[in-house]
Amino acid sequence: PKLKEFCNNGGEGFASSRVDRNETIQNNVHQFTALLSYWYRTLNVDDENPNAFIDAMQLDDAQEFKYETIARPLAEGSIQYGRTLTMDEFTLARARATAEYQRRKGSARKKSGKKKGSKKKK
Repeated sequence: PKLKEFCNNGGEGFASSRVDRNETIQNNVHQFTALLSYWYRTLNVDDENPNAFIDAMQLDDAQEFKYETIARPLAEGSIQYGRTLTMDEFTLARARATAEYQRRKGSARKKSGKKKGSKKKK
């Protein structure tokens, strides 16, 4: 929870929208988080909950999508290649990550019995 508070800054993100208009700072915080989360999982810091580090961020749906399809592919690609990804490498990594994210979300919806866009009946 403290990590989320630090990165969320009271709902403003890491910096206020007045300062961070294009979410550059926020996106770099997510990439930094993705780097740490990768090593947290890879080094088996928490065998019972390998995703505990990123789970502590408590990302909303929009943040989770950006994290999974932008920050994580950039961070893990940088670790894999030992350098910043080229635009072509990033485009490919992002397409793979987006497909995987959509597959994972679709599977979660099927398990819960919800359809995309469906609302609960009262």
